[in-house]
Amino acid sequence: MKIFFAGIALLAAFLQTAGAAALSYPARPIRMIAPISAGGGADVAARLLAKSLTDTLHQQIIIDNRPGGGSVIGTTAAASATPDGYTILWVSGAHAINAAFARNLPYDSIKSFEPVTLFAKMPFVLVTHPSLNAKTMPELLALLLAQPGKFNYASSGIGSASHLGLEMFKLYAKVDMVNVSYKGSAPSIAGLLGGEVQMALLGPLSVKPHIASGKVRALAVSTAKRSPAFPTLPTIGDSVPKYEMTSWYGILAPRGTPRAAIDRLNAAVAAAQTDKTLEDTLAPEGAELPRMTPQQFGQYLQAEIGRYAELRSKLDLRLE
Repeated sequence: MKIFFAGIALLAAFLQTAGAAALSYPARPIRMIAPISAGGGADVAARLLAKSLTDTLHQQIIIDNRPGGGSVIGTTAAASATPDGYTILWVSGAHAINAAFARNLPYDSIKSFEPVTLFAKMPFVLVTHPSLNAKTMPELLALLLAQPGKFNYASSGIGSASHLGLEMFKLYAKVDMVNVSYKGSAPSIAGLLGGEVQMALLGPLSVKPHIASGKVRALAVSTAKRSPAFPTLPTIGDSVPKYEMTSWYGILAPRGTPRAAIDRLNAAVAAAQTDKTLEDTLAPEGAELPRMTPQQFGQYLQAEIGRYAELRSKLDLRLE
């Protein structure tokens, strides 16, 4: 009987210690590795979230930009970090793309991480240079079908969302265009503005000022539904059946991160998603801020990888 009560006392002490640890987390600043360059739309969104998390968690969230390798360099650093809750990873659709297309990744895109939550989803915008004689999606399709291989599109690199989004467009619309690959989104936009290419699939934050000035023409959004940020634009899927391409951002942590830390971070992101300032800032991007449990985000990530794997099976493309 003494042994029984001693066991009960030990269990109670363990639960009390675990509860105290959960309440005390975080006890110091948290590093958010962002495997992207500073200054772009994804980096802006990461910094907005970091500010809100800092206010909620009462600890600074430090953005650690680790660009390179199509996000592989920063992701590798996060996968090998100590799983104590003080290193987290900012991820986007590139994480799923790499899992589906890339060979010999130095980490497992699923098994090396704990899902925390999805933060935001938003559309891409299909834009053209004003010199292109097509003001609607049906006119663009007719032009591309009539002159296969004549027109170019800009991408921010082989395997980027801007590249795969238009390769998917080519596949489903049965048209032929030539990819002109730039070293990042800013050079690709410059190429479009300069008329080096005729079209591109771009994020709203980076392209909306150029749409407003008339330097580019917006034809459609990439999501399954119309975007409140571009209420007059149809979806690409309205003209090209089955087409859908969504930009998204989320949070992962190294495998083995304590559940208490995962749950605390998930709740803090959920609180950020109700932050009016943050909502108003992301609204021009057409951002949705869906709340997900860690399990739901894990399922979402698996589904995204599966979707890109299906696309890979139809394209003659492999990332190294």
